[in-house]
Amino acid sequence: MANVLLVGGTGNLGRKVAQELRNAGHEVTAIVRNEQRASILSPFIQKTILADVLKPDAFAGAAVGIDVVVSTLGKSVSLFDFSRPSFEEVDYEANRRLLDEARRQGIRKFIYVSALGAENHPDLTYFSVHHRLSEDVKASGLDYGIVKPPALFSAFRDLMQLAKKGALVTPGDGLHRTNPIYEGDLARIIVETIHQPSLVIEAGGPVVYTRKEINELIQKYIAPEHTVRSIPLKLALAGLPVTKWHGRNLYDKTAFFLEVIQHDVLAPMIGHTTLEMYLQQRLYEQ
Repeated sequence: MANVLLVGGTGNLGRKVAQELRNAGHEVTAIVRNEQRASILSPFIQKTILADVLKPDAFAGAAVGIDVVVSTLGKSVSLFDFSRPSFEEVDYEANRRLLDEARRQGIRKFIYVSALGAENHPDLTYFSVHHRLSEDVKASGLDYGIVKPPALFSAFRDLMQLAKKGALVTPGDGLHRTNPIYEGDLARIIVETIHQPSLVIEAGGPVVYTRKEINELIQKYIAPEHTVRSIPLKLALAGLPVTKWHGRNLYDKTAFFLEVIQHDVLAPMIGHTTLEMYLQQRLYEQ
């Protein structure tokens, strides 16, 4: 059993990590923004620290008595998330301060969730901040676990909302492939790294889909009365500069999405849950 500090625990992945930590018998302290957010994690954790992770002193003393820090902290990639902090502020600067505090307190291990292929796209903010933090973790002198998924199922919730409205489109031919992973599967992998030596692990789901197949599956399960339309990739890319008028965050997210759909993004098939299973469960929960 380890004393674990969890940061980013109220996100889609973080909640699953908190649950897996509890199931594995670890003592969990979570840093959350307020009491309302803390209630989300109350069934799974033993202690809460209320702090705004964007403040310079948010992590001061938080790692005292901690063995392992797990960070799933990151800005939402949802296009419907209009929060003002940037990827630089959340994904890099806040995580960097957390890493510095972990070093000061001499914790045993730092586990960070990065992004598959981040090192291949240094000009895109989303990937750049993940790669830089990963390199900082490796150079920290701490034992580490860096977990790199190609995508999480929850990242497709925007597509589900568009599917309901009959507004789901596939830019280009949609033939590039990926194997996204369910948050619950990734959480188990993250928790398993606690007792492993320093490693970088790429972890994907059990099925490879083309981008077109993902969209068509979502449409089929969410609103089969509608169909997925296609638009030329050049048209989508031509509209990218316009998103800057609505702020840097929207531009960074849109640039990220339009880049990844142009490449195969594949990781070893470690997860067990298929996208079809996930979508079926989402329908059951509605």
